[in-house]
Amino acid sequence: MSIHHIGQKVTFADIKTRLPHESWMYTQNEAHDGEFDAEEVWLHSGDLHISELLLDEGPFLIMVEGHLIVDRYIGNTGSDAAASNLVVLGDLTTPYMLVGGQEIYITGNLYVEDMFWGDYNHGELTVRGNVEGGLLVSTGQYGIQVQGQRKVKRQLEEWEDLGPWQGFDMLELFVPECVIDEDTEEPFPWREEMIKRLQQGQPIIKREYIYAAELAPDVPDWFEDHQFTAANIELLTHPSLLPVREEGELLNSYEFWVDGQFCRGSVYGDEHTEGYFRSLYFQDDHDCALLLKIEPADQASGFPNELAEQGGTPVWMISGAYRYVNSENSEWSVFTEDSPSDIQQLSNRGWDTLLQSVSNYQYARTLISPQRIRDLLALPIVEPYDDYYDDDRHGLWIEDFYFAFRQAGQMFNDVPQPAMLRIGREYTGTQGETKVEKYFYTLHQHADGTEIVLIEYSAQEKEDEEEPLLLELHYVGGPQLLFAVQLLERGSKELMQANQDLLNGEIPYAVESFAKRYWKSKGYLK
Repeated sequence: MSIHHIGQKVTFADIKTRLPHESWMYTQNEAHDGEFDAEEVWLHSGDLHISELLLDEGPFLIMVEGHLIVDRYIGNTGSDAAASNLVVLGDLTTPYMLVGGQEIYITGNLYVEDMFWGDYNHGELTVRGNVEGGLLVSTGQYGIQVQGQRKVKRQLEEWEDLGPWQGFDMLELFVPECVIDEDTEEPFPWREEMIKRLQQGQPIIKREYIYAAELAPDVPDWFEDHQFTAANIELLTHPSLLPVREEGELLNSYEFWVDGQFCRGSVYGDEHTEGYFRSLYFQDDHDCALLLKIEPADQASGFPNELAEQGGTPVWMISGAYRYVNSENSEWSVFTEDSPSDIQQLSNRGWDTLLQSVSNYQYARTLISPQRIRDLLALPIVEPYDDYYDDDRHGLWIEDFYFAFRQAGQMFNDVPQPAMLRIGREYTGTQGETKVEKYFYTLHQHADGTEIVLIEYSAQEKEDEEEPLLLELHYVGGPQLLFAVQLLERGSKELMQANQDLLNGEIPYAVESFAKRYWKSKGYLK
């Protein structure tokens, strides 16, 4: 259905004083002696609810003095000079807007559930309130002015911005009928087909890609219950969580920060070591600290040795102590149910954080095979990049990815390091600033001989800034953990394709001369 008559027909001169005085139409008309005064306007007083609004046909201006709801879409097929401008003196709600070539001015909020696409510099969107919804796209220098907040899931300034770092590309975002991908260097969206499908009530995008950043992983609970028990403390200090113990070391621990909460799980010695215990330590960003400990009952005074084991199972004694780390009196005090409220809160929050983080950890170990990282590090294309700590020899660019490599056993500060693959990029932020983000995939062994790929993230404003703290996604979990796994999958494909191209005689763009010499010496290049 094309545009239908809305409200009463008037002239621009009749309604121009009701327009927002900052709008282009008002200022242009005032500056040029009423050049729009005779133009036709369709004016609707009050709220309006319609099925669709096609702006290719119609008057110079459609003006709604109230809220506007459009069930299917607002759009026009040509973005150079659309027929109708649109002013809404209230909120506008619709699932799709595919516009360009006109002024759209909204004095309230704009809610576009799936996609707003403004194209070409002849058009502009102005919203005095907030913009909320899915995908917000401005191409061809289309202008978007938002005086409130932008609460959208994804924002793009050009279609070329789609790619692995957005989590999807154009061919994945749109249904196939809406993309022209034959006889072209790059695919591009087919606006006419999009509007045709919207008129027929058919989808044009795959919504899961827009909202993927909100999809949290379905993490199994590793614990049968969340009670504060010795059995759960045993689980929290299980060898599958602890690193390989250094030779001669009695204390073995893992630790992390999550949302201002520090957690540590430790084991001292073993069942045959004097003073053997298992402990949990919590500290918050207010410097409250709590230590919870379990130790065999026969090590505690007043307990006879025959209670030490029942059928080979230790009988544990639980104890706790707290302190204020940076206070004048930082001595430990016995933790009881009558301890201060901030310590009780630390106990509850620390316990809940640790249980969830350990469940995240056990889930993360199922996502990436350690052998996958080993295989990537063993590719011929990787071989000349043999020094992770050297500015030149640590990695190379391939398409949108910067890959850096660290082989197992490489020394840093006289300490052998585990194998690791890093994927990063440098990009320009919304304010024109240079930003760098990196994902790290590191092999890690546990005390029980199992392995995991640790998944970590860092972001910084510039490459030469001090390295920021890593966000340990294997403990944090959430949508970014899933994105990191997806990014590795996409990066792996690029790296393996570049490796195959190398073996076929085609080298990556702008690689260093030392790498070329190495590949030639190995016979990978003729």
